[in-house]
Amino acid sequence: MQKSFRFGLCVAMTFLTASIVHAEDADEHAAHHGSASPAGGVAAGSMASSGMQPAGEMQSMMGERMEGEHGGRRQSPFFSQLLALPALDDAARQALLRQAEQRSHRGLMLISEAARAAAHAETATEQIAAVRNLREGSDLLDSGAAARMALAGTEKPEGAAMNWFRDRLSIEPDETHAAHPFGLSPSHLLLMMFLLLLSTGLAALQLLRLKRIRRIVAAGKGAAKVVNPQPSLAAVPEIQAATTGTLAPSNAPAPAGASLRKPRPWTGPLRVTRIIRETPTIRTFRLADPSADRLPFDFLPGQFLQIEVEPEPGKRARRSYTIASSPTQRAYVELTVKREEQGAVSRHLHDTLIVGDLVRASGPFGTFIFTGTTADSIVLIAGGVGITPMMSVLRYLTDTAWPGDIFFLYGARSTDEFVFRDEIERLERLHDNLHVFAAMERSPGTVWHGAVGPLTRDMLLSAVPDIARRRIHLCGPPAMMAAMKAELAELGVPEAQLHTEAFGPASLPIDPVEAPDQPGNDASRMVQPPAAPPAPSTGVAEASVTFALSGVSAALAHDQTVLEAAEGVGVEIPYSCRSGDCGLCVTKLLDGEVTMANEAGLAPEDKANGYILACQAKGSGKPIVVEA
Repeated sequence: MQKSFRFGLCVAMTFLTASIVHAEDADEHAAHHGSASPAGGVAAGSMASSGMQPAGEMQSMMGERMEGEHGGRRQSPFFSQLLALPALDDAARQALLRQAEQRSHRGLMLISEAARAAAHAETATEQIAAVRNLREGSDLLDSGAAARMALAGTEKPEGAAMNWFRDRLSIEPDETHAAHPFGLSPSHLLLMMFLLLLSTGLAALQLLRLKRIRRIVAAGKGAAKVVNPQPSLAAVPEIQAATTGTLAPSNAPAPAGASLRKPRPWTGPLRVTRIIRETPTIRTFRLADPSADRLPFDFLPGQFLQIEVEPEPGKRARRSYTIASSPTQRAYVELTVKREEQGAVSRHLHDTLIVGDLVRASGPFGTFIFTGTTADSIVLIAGGVGITPMMSVLRYLTDTAWPGDIFFLYGARSTDEFVFRDEIERLERLHDNLHVFAAMERSPGTVWHGAVGPLTRDMLLSAVPDIARRRIHLCGPPAMMAAMKAELAELGVPEAQLHTEAFGPASLPIDPVEAPDQPGNDASRMVQPPAAPPAPSTGVAEASVTFALSGVSAALAHDQTVLEAAEGVGVEIPYSCRSGDCGLCVTKLLDGEVTMANEAGLAPEDKANGYILACQAKGSGKPIVVEA
């Protein structure tokens, strides 16, 4: 293919030069060929003496039209005859040989004349003319020699022509493509092999990724219930929907066959990576896994963690704080805590904890959650630091672009205590389905154009249309909760659509008998301190409790709970609210009978299968056995 291209190039150059020569005027043609030899050659002496500029080297080789010997017949250009050499008969070949010899002879004569002229030149013009004649003679000699070599078979005619062209144009001989198949050098082949291997590797990697994604999706469908394993959560429709992908009304009963086993919650250290001052009395503590870039647990919006600290040497205290961050943020979890003068843990967190410290955490726990799967709208009503579970829900719904209407109602004492104000206002600007209403007193030196005072019935009606048909979450101090429940009942809100979580000031002593703070701030439900636990018993009394897993027994007074008895003998049963609402202290009753004042945190399926709330269970005067 390359040889054909070269041959075509030579032919094109031949006809182009022939056309240029044919266009010369008669005088200039006579100046070059006026003393032509019988074979069409030009006398070197006449060219040198005339002072005319000789024809260019391209004309000398292929553009010159020579007079024939027979009757002055004009023949084809010399170079065209050379290219047609294989098709010439013997007579034509002999004629071409004579032309070649004449060109060589004429070239020698022209070189000799030019050398003498250059030696006797007196002016620059004469020297230039002599140099041109010298070059012309050299070209004639080269062309004649090339033709004679082609005629003798030493070199192919087209090769001779191409070499002459390359020499005239100062082009290096191209032997690369002739030496390799298809014109590909080893470097080209190596590069192509590298690109082929790279493409194959990338395609294989993509296939492996697709297979891994399929495995993860398949595994996720089968293990969705591991998001927050607690026996009492099986009865919560919101968690059912979040973990199985099915929708259920908020008051739907738990499905049959729900899991009743209670896996141990996650417990371990978390590192404080950031402390944010929200208000003069409220701070947010950002916690992360000290050894990984992802949290060691998953949680749902509205759940809480139990934090254990050592406010005094040798004494431990535990509190429960609602997670304020969104579950979509997997790198860290945030707890927003209000400093309470009577709260041992909140004081320790505010006054002692610094970035880099480690805290011991357990969880997540709690059923006060909303993921958007059980209702087409949500009303979030919060008071004070009870805003923390609502912020987790709000952040989650906006992060996931939930399409339902979100009504966010908040009440605080003053604008100084309006926590997350900037973020809430920003989210309201970004999301058309978020409607915010807040009421509080204006603090000196601050700007406030909203409603003043506590949340009222009229505020609820103006902020939330058709409130009676919507799902409502309510969280705040006990007084605020009681007032809102009464107002919502008057507005016709069904009890099944109202979900609550209450807070109160902590006033109990440090562990082992202290009731922990409730989720959201350093506070606990309004409960009385438990009675002092009795001394451990070495035998089984008439009214006693035996902890089967621990192998320990203890006396059980008529007004004492199983949890209090466990604390008295050092048996650890996880707990949080101690009021029967959170469901954290669920334990299986293996033998005997108990009574419980509050069973709100116990799923009906759990109760039917022999589970009890240790913080509420009291004996009936006979021995009992529990799985703890």
